[in-house]
Amino acid sequence: MLNSLIKNISDDFKTLSSGVLLVEDNNRFLFRADVTSALKEEGILISHGTSLKQRVDFELRDDKYLLVLLSDQRKNYLEDIERAAVRYEFFLDKYLNSYHIPAIINEDLNTLDALFKRNPVISLSKQETLAEIRSARSDNDRNTFDIDSFKRSLAIDPDLSTVDWNKIMKVISNGLITTIGTDQYNSVIDEINRVNDIFQQHLKSNYAQLKKSNPVKSPKIVSKILDYIDFNFSNDKIALIVIDGLSLWQYRMFNDKLNGKKQENIIYAWLPSITQLSRQAIFRGKKPERSYRQNPDNEEKLWKQYWKDKGFNEFEIKYEHDSTDIENLISVKRLALVFNDLDDYMHSSKDYTDLLKLTENWIDRSGIVAIIDKLLQEDFKVFITSDHGNIHAKGWRKLKGREKLGTNKSGSRSERHIEYSEKWLKDELLISNPELKDSVIQDKHAIYFKTDSSFSSKKSLVTHGGSHILEVLVPFIVIKNEA
Repeated sequence: MLNSLIKNISDDFKTLSSGVLLVEDNNRFLFRADVTSALKEEGILISHGTSLKQRVDFELRDDKYLLVLLSDQRKNYLEDIERAAVRYEFFLDKYLNSYHIPAIINEDLNTLDALFKRNPVISLSKQETLAEIRSARSDNDRNTFDIDSFKRSLAIDPDLSTVDWNKIMKVISNGLITTIGTDQYNSVIDEINRVNDIFQQHLKSNYAQLKKSNPVKSPKIVSKILDYIDFNFSNDKIALIVIDGLSLWQYRMFNDKLNGKKQENIIYAWLPSITQLSRQAIFRGKKPERSYRQNPDNEEKLWKQYWKDKGFNEFEIKYEHDSTDIENLISVKRLALVFNDLDDYMHSSKDYTDLLKLTENWIDRSGIVAIIDKLLQEDFKVFITSDHGNIHAKGWRKLKGREKLGTNKSGSRSERHIEYSEKWLKDELLISNPELKDSVIQDKHAIYFKTDSSFSSKKSLVTHGGSHILEVLVPFIVIKNEA
């Protein structure tokens, strides 16, 4: 435990040159069983409890241990103990003085040791300390990640109707967060792609039914979100936050910063997972139209029209795009906030190592946590979701020459989805490139990847537009004020 927190505490105790210490610890850190056990390994025996117990420990003390008689307030001992001992007042912030002590006092020793070794030179607020704790935990997780345990957690029953995809996605998300940038990342991706093969079977059998599903208990697909809100929260103030391109693993990078009572689930994006279709489905509240053009003005019209049809007045409905203007909400009952910048970060990333760092930056820069706190304080029920996730893809190759003829970009930057103006153009591409057949899904004039390939010459990129599990299953979070 060289240079560790426990080692430093132990060394300080031993420099007091006494076989017995009378230690006052108002934070009660030294009372913890794990701390007591760790200090014993360093030759320090902690004794607390009744005066009789401490007297017995004093009388029977072993010279190979430094005996610490512990109290949480100054305690009077008998004269013979006082003569043999040195008094000492213990403060945890002597060792972790840069942190907000109430935020760290109950953390496990591995996390505290990581915090101790980081040793920031400036004092951190509670929120900054919590961020350091999350980072320290993540570092520890990376050091202890068990790929075999990860694989066991992703064992899937052949009866796909019994699979808990929410649980599967949480396991996948934790595996990604823990291993991005490490040697184990490729093994995690291989396992995720194995699960994705099974997920594609599930989509083939069940996706059509999801479009017709009943949203009363929970929405299964993004086109049902508004109906779910309308049925269950008709008399509440609602804030729907749509974060373009947010995967579940990215949400789990900031979920424990959020206050309120959270109900965390997943929801299916509209396929193919391009913004023009899937985000349109959210704000239209039903099947998207292919002729629709994606832009903030059209999106605002859809949002307002849905709620006007439900009897709300214009002044009760508000839409904000890439803006954090959430002032003067007294009359607002239906608020939509759309964040596009995380999707921009995603498209600029060459891999998940880039995207993880950019997501950390986005969490701080966007002020998403403070925005949600303010909405909760103003009695809004807050809903967080996304139109699609993202995937660390590899390039198949770019379309060339005649293959580009008749393609319709549909306002999408996707490199995993192509829509042709004529069916025969799509068929010609597949006939000329038979290796594509088992990797794509055909949808009328369009094709999109179900594997991790893309229509790109890049070896590595982050994008969306296909039906991979990482693109399709996105967060659907309901947050209510605990008060």
